[in-house]
Amino acid sequence: MEVVQETEKEIIFQDRSSFGCVFLFLVFPFVLRSLGLSLLILSEMGVIKVSCQRVEPTQVNCQVNSSKYLGLIQGSSNSLTRVTEAKFNSQNDSYGSNYFVTLVTQTGKEVVSWQGNSYTNGVKGYPQEMNEMVEKINTFIKNSTEPSLLIQYDIRWKWKNLMSLALNITFIGIAVLLLGKPYYLKIITLNKSEGQLTYKISSLLGLYTKTKHYSFAQIKELILDSDTNSDGDKFYSLELVLPAENQNNQLKVPLRKYYDIERSKKAATILSDFIEIPYQDLSNE
Repeated sequence: MEVVQETEKEIIFQDRSSFGCVFLFLVFPFVLRSLGLSLLILSEMGVIKVSCQRVEPTQVNCQVNSSKYLGLIQGSSNSLTRVTEAKFNSQNDSYGSNYFVTLVTQTGKEVVSWQGNSYTNGVKGYPQEMNEMVEKINTFIKNSTEPSLLIQYDIRWKWKNLMSLALNITFIGIAVLLLGKPYYLKIITLNKSEGQLTYKISSLLGLYTKTKHYSFAQIKELILDSDTNSDGDKFYSLELVLPAENQNNQLKVPLRKYYDIERSKKAATILSDFIEIPYQDLSNE
């Protein structure tokens, strides 16, 4: 722990779990990817509306509007005049098959009017609905005398979208829950005026918070101990022993770590005077 504030009336120690930093670094890219995929899938979940008006026996004006994010946000909008044909197209690449619809004008210009945003199980787009849409438009243009045509496809609740969205949201949820536990913040506040120690543990995302209050009289021991790290270097630790929830156990809380015995003893003396409890020197020096 580090001393983040020290006055005559109050001393505050703070410590962050290092494991959480590593976990966050490893998981964050996958969470970001799942979040991006979820947004892509949501952008697919909308309503496609096609409205065509006949201007010549074999030519029509068409308006194609799409919405996204469950129909809450307006997507693309195409308005074409003198449409003579609709085409159902497909392209294959390394990701799979990409399906899309184009409308052809009298001048031969082809405009993409409906396409997918992402691949799901190797398929981008909605081949069944797209092919049906093309057939209806072409039938209206070439084999109908009706003055207008209205087509609408609600693709907000397509099974493939719901499954992919559920998987990504589940992964994000699990990651959030896991991040909430291993990465935590410990704060110990010693208030001399109130004669009270406050021990607070909170998770990174605020999913878990626990606060315990102890009077100075409840502090079992203040210990100065010694140990050796993995490099063989000796260090000295200042620890508080608090009563645990189980009456038969004790809660040992490390406060500071030093590599100099004189500094560690000086800190132990200062803290001992502050809480008015003599410290036990177990460092054997």
